[in-house]
Amino acid sequence: MPERRILLVRHAIAEDFASSGRDFDRALTAEGRRRMERAARGLAVLDVRPDVVLASPLVRARQTAQIVGKALGAEPRTWDALACGVDHEVVSADLDERHPGGTVVLVGHEPDMGELLSCWLARDPRRVAVHFRKGAVACVTAGGRLSEGRAVLEWMLTSSQLGRVADG
Repeated sequence: MPERRILLVRHAIAEDFASSGRDFDRALTAEGRRRMERAARGLAVLDVRPDVVLASPLVRARQTAQIVGKALGAEPRTWDALACGVDHEVVSADLDERHPGGTVVLVGHEPDMGELLSCWLARDPRRVAVHFRKGAVACVTAGGRLSEGRAVLEWMLTSSQLGRVADG
């Protein structure tokens, strides 16, 4: 299996409550949008060139993916498997099958992003304690199957750190 790069992104700052009352509908705040736009420019400076950007169907994740996709020149797609409560085995197997090489960006939620990262590094969603702050991004490389737990963490940056990269 060729080596690939996977970036895990937690959605940016979202409103506490949607006017609909549904968690699914919570949108990004103006501050969340601003910070994520700056962070996405930082990803562009780091020369991230995704083959695909996949997002949770929840509004805040889709909006974050739109910002990231625009900055990186990729049209995001919704992937229901990234909704809250990710099944690590399903996501890993689907990525192995559909995206065995190249660069993939996943936009989702906590604790899912941290648990996926832990699975890919150590075969267990709780072995490596990872917390993604809102707008944070982790980059891993993997040459084998994700379920093998042998991915390598290349870097992990907060949205503020990525913003500083963007500012030079």
